[in-house]
Amino acid sequence: MRQLVYNGQTEDHPVLVTDEDGVRSLRFGTEERQTSIDLSRPWELQLAYTRWMATALLLHPRPQSFLVVGLGGGALPHFLLHHHPDARIDIVEKERLVIELAHGAFLLPHQQEGLRVIHRDAQAFLRSASPSSYHVAFLDIFGPGCMAPVLADPALYRELVACLHPEGVMAVNVWSGERQLYEQVVRAAWEGCAGRLLRMQVKKRSNVILLGFADDISRATLRRARKRSADFRQRYGIDFAPFLTRLRRTNHSSLLERLLFFG
Repeated sequence: MRQLVYNGQTEDHPVLVTDEDGVRSLRFGTEERQTSIDLSRPWELQLAYTRWMATALLLHPRPQSFLVVGLGGGALPHFLLHHHPDARIDIVEKERLVIELAHGAFLLPHQQEGLRVIHRDAQAFLRSASPSSYHVAFLDIFGPGCMAPVLADPALYRELVACLHPEGVMAVNVWSGERQLYEQVVRAAWEGCAGRLLRMQVKKRSNVILLGFADDISRATLRRARKRSADFRQRYGIDFAPFLTRLRRTNHSSLLERLLFFG
């Protein structure tokens, strides 16, 4: 049975926090969950698309600095804090209420070494960020039932790429349900990443994870990730093998543009 924990409003949309079957969830006025966290084990990623986003961790040799754009209830930060306790983690969120709920309702630490929560608009932050600062970046910015319009702006991805370490990778959660907007977003990401882009359709979901790279995509990197998938499963508690298989099958051709726009 669903129990209401919080009911409020930002300037743009409703915000609901509910408990159900031991899991606390954040919603922005629709049935779609922005975040779900088991507060007894907050480092476990409950929503499928967040586990697919975590594939980005396999594609950098030694990730130690992370950027999370779009906080929600803090599922990815909890995951990173647990598995990379010595890393630097910067979180950017434009809604003050969302930050307060992440700390208060979803138990994200207020103070922890290496963790920084920044109350700012995503592009404003990226324009002022130091270049080559992050090994892995996660971008997950949604409103009530739709993608944030800024996801269709190539400048967003150019600015994000500029913040990545030369071996860096970004994971972007997008939604294929609005086909026209989805195609605009993919084209913007392709342009902003100068074609260094792969994609993964989340199984049985409308979520698509775009993986953008600061440098040319290395097939050796993908091969290493596949070979070490058992090690990664033990480390992170996620079976990455199906994700890597989907990644290989979706992007098996060198003609990535054809796959992305016409596949």
